[in-house]
Amino acid sequence: MDNNHATLLNVHLIDAAEERTDNLPNLRLSPDVDRKSLPHIQAAQSRLENLWAVGTDYCEETIRRARAENRLLHLDIDMTGECKLKCFYCDRTPDRYSDVPDRTELSTQERKDIILQARRLGATTVEFPGAGEPMIDPGFWEIVEYIHSLGMTTVLFTSGYHLDAAAADRLYELGASVFLKYNNIDTAVQDRMVGVRGYGDKARSAMGLLLERGFNKSIPTRLAIDVVVTPKYHDLDDVADLFRWCRDNNVHSYIMTLIPEGMADHKSLLLEKERANDLIEMMRKIDEEEYGLVYSPSRPMGGGYRCRQVNCGLFVNLFGEVYDCNGLSRLVGHLRQDTLESVWNSAYAEKIRTPDQNGFCLVRERQWQGRDLSAMNRKVEEYERWRAKHGDDAVVERAKQAVGIDHVELTRKGAMVKTPTTQPV
Repeated sequence: MDNNHATLLNVHLIDAAEERTDNLPNLRLSPDVDRKSLPHIQAAQSRLENLWAVGTDYCEETIRRARAENRLLHLDIDMTGECKLKCFYCDRTPDRYSDVPDRTELSTQERKDIILQARRLGATTVEFPGAGEPMIDPGFWEIVEYIHSLGMTTVLFTSGYHLDAAAADRLYELGASVFLKYNNIDTAVQDRMVGVRGYGDKARSAMGLLLERGFNKSIPTRLAIDVVVTPKYHDLDDVADLFRWCRDNNVHSYIMTLIPEGMADHKSLLLEKERANDLIEMMRKIDEEEYGLVYSPSRPMGGGYRCRQVNCGLFVNLFGEVYDCNGLSRLVGHLRQDTLESVWNSAYAEKIRTPDQNGFCLVRERQWQGRDLSAMNRKVEEYERWRAKHGDDAVVERAKQAVGIDHVELTRKGAMVKTPTTQPV
């Protein structure tokens, strides 16, 4: 895979606090350094994916080869549902909560077995997107060590709330890439966005530890900044400064608008489509004028990033239910009913991954069109249309029965059931 050829990087940085970035570790470019000459920027001239984090840097050719060989490359898997933060924009859908009655979470051993199944299907990356804070799962370190023993890459999405120097060292030695939640250059705004006082300082400290350990000293990098841009707490100048800081410091800029799912699934919270376009265009212009990077952006991701998860991966939630990704989440199987291989090779799963995704995010586009189905019903609406033409997919039917869509929707704490006002299209 591409990221097996990561090279070491020495970025020319100096300490020079600037007004708008004084809540980030103060690593700024020396005035005599040409941004376009930075090694990671030059590497991106020939392969833009060199700016993405190791374990996620799938280029078109990698995807093409994997699809030709019917290989699964990327496994997303949830850990604990517990989290100390109270983010108003949380995109967890009802199937990812751990407080629904009559649902049994996967054990550490079951997760390791799923990871082994994924490895045998060709997977090179195991990503922990949530559902809560992965680092507080009792089996976290055992699983990360197991992934490393299989020659795979761990990609960790974390708030940094539980990350200390020892943990940073251990993650580094185990070859992990880290996506750190860092929503704003203002630590007070970070606190408000996650609903926990003092979080901004913890995030800043965690970023400092990861930089000190050298997670950004390879090409591709092993460090990413996970930013959710919202209308209430961001302006383009703030995001522009954060984006430049990422480019200067070889940090993957995972900057995006709200995923309209879970608690963020409300029209009043959605960043309007036009403003999303403005955000992406702003980053494209900075890249072209200041870093010499020329590309065509793909909404909703900025900085040239193109998600290709649907073509090469699967997502497994806390209970063994399998979806195409953790954002869109079309139900394709259940690992207490079928093997991962059976799910991957089912007729409906093959149908989903046939179109070339190349950055397109159906979940956002669908919501911008004004869809009003409940979060759980959206997970099967496309299958029901497909089923009407092609008949049952036995793997999906078993999964539907095991999940109990209506049960999950109605019994989740705080659940609100929407009544459809429009017919599915």
